[in-house]
Amino acid sequence: MKLPRSAEPIGSNDEGAGAWSRRQMAVRSIIQEGDTKLSVPTASLGVAEPPTSPVFFNPAAAFNRDVSVAVTEASRGRSFLDSLAGVGARGVRVANEVARHIDVTLVDFNEKSLGYARRSVRLNGVESKCSVIREEANVYLHSRYGRDERFDYVDVDPFGTPVPFVQGAVKATADGGLISVTATDTAVLCGVYPNVCRRRYSSTPLSNHFRHETGLRILLNYCRRTAASLDIGISPVMAHSTRHYMRVYARIDVGATEADRSAGNEGFVSECRSCRHLSAAGSPSAACEKCGGKVRVAGPLWIGSLADEGLARKAAAACRKKGIDGAARALESLEGVSELPPYGYSVESMCSDLKVPGVSELRVIEALEKQGHPCRRQPFEKTGLKSSAGYGQVVAVVKELAESGRR
Repeated sequence: MKLPRSAEPIGSNDEGAGAWSRRQMAVRSIIQEGDTKLSVPTASLGVAEPPTSPVFFNPAAAFNRDVSVAVTEASRGRSFLDSLAGVGARGVRVANEVARHIDVTLVDFNEKSLGYARRSVRLNGVESKCSVIREEANVYLHSRYGRDERFDYVDVDPFGTPVPFVQGAVKATADGGLISVTATDTAVLCGVYPNVCRRRYSSTPLSNHFRHETGLRILLNYCRRTAASLDIGISPVMAHSTRHYMRVYARIDVGATEADRSAGNEGFVSECRSCRHLSAAGSPSAACEKCGGKVRVAGPLWIGSLADEGLARKAAAACRKKGIDGAARALESLEGVSELPPYGYSVESMCSDLKVPGVSELRVIEALEKQGHPCRRQPFEKTGLKSSAGYGQVVAVVKELAESGRR
């Protein structure tokens, strides 16, 4: 078989790839992601669902890795742990693309995956920055606790739920360092399987028009509770919901005082079944504060800010400089959101309830801002907006715009 110039077979003599027989021989390709060359399994390219065996690589997660590089670039720190490294795409990109020297540790239990990682390290000439270690992720993460060998950045990006790895990630992160956690069990966090969410995250979700934001807040609060059990607090840095996964970044703040401070951000979001009024509070509502009707309650979850906007601006600037516009837009979308309530509104749903023609979200935002209500597009959903205005005030604006024909 004639292979493309960017691809070559991996044989049993490949350094670090393991003793593969010729029958197990795979084809690998060299791709460019960001400013980095990556050795990846060819079978993972050009398909909707990349195979998970014998080696997994997801090209669609390039955006995820773009944001990691940008956040690392924008913050301080000299060591980075890619704890479920796979083929090493994230860790190698950090080593190659972050301007300052950063020591990167790539950990995975799959020796075949690490063969790809070692080749990517060599392709980019970052051997002096990277250590490749074969170990089970949790064993390695927990081995860092109480030692001087903790990391300034710890990344956890598993298949499915990150729950089994969060405590280890917190333990492995230095005081003031960052953890980044991915969850791909989005159906659970978005309310499709509420019993699983309660069992897994000790929280009740809501399946509604701001389900992804609710899911992010449940995930972040799970990280907070796990950290608190170790007398550690967290401060959110960045969050996004993209495609099939959710991702949160948080700073680790060691100390019981910090853990108590973080606990002040735990609360509940209530949605009235009758008047649709939304509210957030430190304890679950028994009835709607507006009409006294029955409410649906999500939580406990994180009701504070989801981002450090100063760091997000720096990360967005780093993205623009590198030409990574998609990640830059995601980071820029967080501007002003931290001052708004932990929920959003769907103009589309409101129009449907009112039985009126569709109204532009932009016009609704402009009208609310003229009334003195800060307002932003919803950064965590495909559509929608966030505002300090109450549900009834937003509905009134939508109705007025629809009836006036200024849609």
